[in-house]
Amino acid sequence: MILSWLEVSKLPSVIVEIVMGVIVGPFVLNFISGNEASLNFLSYTGFLFLIFLSGLALDIQKIITSFPRGKLQRVDFISNTFLVAVLIYLGCLALSFLVVYGLPVFNGINKMFLVILLPSVALSIIVPIIKSDGEIGRKFGQIILLEGAIATIMTILMIAIYAGISRHKGFQFELLLFLIIFVVFFVAYKVGRFLNRAPLFQRLLYKLEHAASQIRIRGSIAVLLLFVVIASSINMEPVLGAFFAGALLSLFLAKDRSALLFKLDGMSYGFFIPIFFIMVGVKLDMNSLKDFSASFNLILLLTVAFYLTQLVPASIMVKLFGWKRSLSSGILLTSRLGLTIATAQIGLSLNVISPATNAAIVVAGILTCILSPILYKYLNSKEDHYYSIYIVGGGPAGLELAKRLELHGISYLVIESQTENWKILESIGIESIFANDLKEEVYRGLKIRPVDTVVVLTHSDTKNITIAKLLKTKLGHSKLITVTTKPELYQKHKELDEMPVVNAYDVVAASIENEIIRPDTSQGLTNSFGVYSVEEIGIKNKSVDGKLVKEIPFPHAGSLIVVRRENEIFIPHGDTQMRLGDLVTVIGNAEALEEFRKLLG
Repeated sequence: MILSWLEVSKLPSVIVEIVMGVIVGPFVLNFISGNEASLNFLSYTGFLFLIFLSGLALDIQKIITSFPRGKLQRVDFISNTFLVAVLIYLGCLALSFLVVYGLPVFNGINKMFLVILLPSVALSIIVPIIKSDGEIGRKFGQIILLEGAIATIMTILMIAIYAGISRHKGFQFELLLFLIIFVVFFVAYKVGRFLNRAPLFQRLLYKLEHAASQIRIRGSIAVLLLFVVIASSINMEPVLGAFFAGALLSLFLAKDRSALLFKLDGMSYGFFIPIFFIMVGVKLDMNSLKDFSASFNLILLLTVAFYLTQLVPASIMVKLFGWKRSLSSGILLTSRLGLTIATAQIGLSLNVISPATNAAIVVAGILTCILSPILYKYLNSKEDHYYSIYIVGGGPAGLELAKRLELHGISYLVIESQTENWKILESIGIESIFANDLKEEVYRGLKIRPVDTVVVLTHSDTKNITIAKLLKTKLGHSKLITVTTKPELYQKHKELDEMPVVNAYDVVAASIENEIIRPDTSQGLTNSFGVYSVEEIGIKNKSVDGKLVKEIPFPHAGSLIVVRRENEIFIPHGDTQMRLGDLVTVIGNAEALEEFRKLLG
């Protein structure tokens, strides 16, 4: 509350909780010794909830849809979201191995434990930052998010297996029992799908969801306890069970995500998880840091190792986003906090690291989660200009597409070879260039990135095919889209098999269908908003913070649809209070959307 009052909002609350733990612990005020059974029980419960919510935060469906489809091509390894994220993590893991085993400075510390620890990522720091920057739905943010999710999954799996090996003093057949968790996960998923389709079960859930029953909360905790008990019974780290329980529930929370996650977050972050981090501070062995020179060297080495092992693999994104954004992504992914500290606590309980090493890991983690967001923001404050969409052909279709991209604030460039068309584009302010669209040098000069989309919309199918083949075969660009009334023409060219070809007749038929089936809705939207579009805008304007919707002068040619606040989604009304960081979905024409951006952004 004091930090909020002083407007020190950039400091993660986790750091405050750890510092407060140190203050009330035996090394300062000595209010808490760290041996209290009740506090240790609550602390471990908070630890399990932290990992449970990490699993719950994963979008398993999004990870699955990110898998590359069809035959893998070389370009997929630098453009496919899933493959890029996997390569970054594998590079980080390999580099961690080389750094830990190659440098003598880490002698005396359990090296395999450090190899597992170094690639861990703080999703709790990363997600709010890329969400507030509006990157979470874009390819850049998706790669960062997916790499963080993969790092989280692999760190938890490896530390659980490593803990089992440490307890058994080597690999034993019993360690393979951890596969039981996968079997239980699969069976529980099948049962969940069956119950999800059962009308009686759904009616009971709805009836018992609110008031004193809170059946969904009880059910979620029951699933958490089930997996924790199973993990404990097969002598695995309970953290593995907690993570799988969260991942299982995330598969069923597409529609109910807002209410249930809001309640689970409130219960966990409001009570249990802060106790875990406070107890981390209480148990932090400050005596081990008294030899400042030795402690400083270890903290510095760990911090450098965190950055080195993450920045080098992130350079794979250079061809997609350039050096500056590639560097900023690696810096942001270096944030280490909750999972890193939790992993260090497991290592401490297994006696594979000393209290001094544990304290150094905690301090290094705190340093990275303070430095990384600041450096990321600095590198992204002056973003290099680039185009996300290239439209080849500035005729009626290309002009209309450019106007709609402007509604969304998406950067585009129209390439037009006809003088008359180009003059029209210039006169109405459409960003365009006059060039020969059949020349290879034109496209090479534009430096189109693998992540960019090229939409080929010239007046001729033959010309569209020629341009698409030029881009695909000579420049190796695969993100192409075109429109035609003769799809069979494109089927004759095997090199263009994977290119999306929009059938113009299908689009016309769908538009007429809307006029026939939903005439009032279609005409109402057109009459109210003209050329309308939907957009998500993050609230960054401090003058709006705390105001009611009815107190804000929103444009008359637009309307609010939905507000997303952290994990809560709701429909706003006049008495809804707007907050900084809210993600607001609005509808309106170009002028209205521009007003919304100025008012909220």
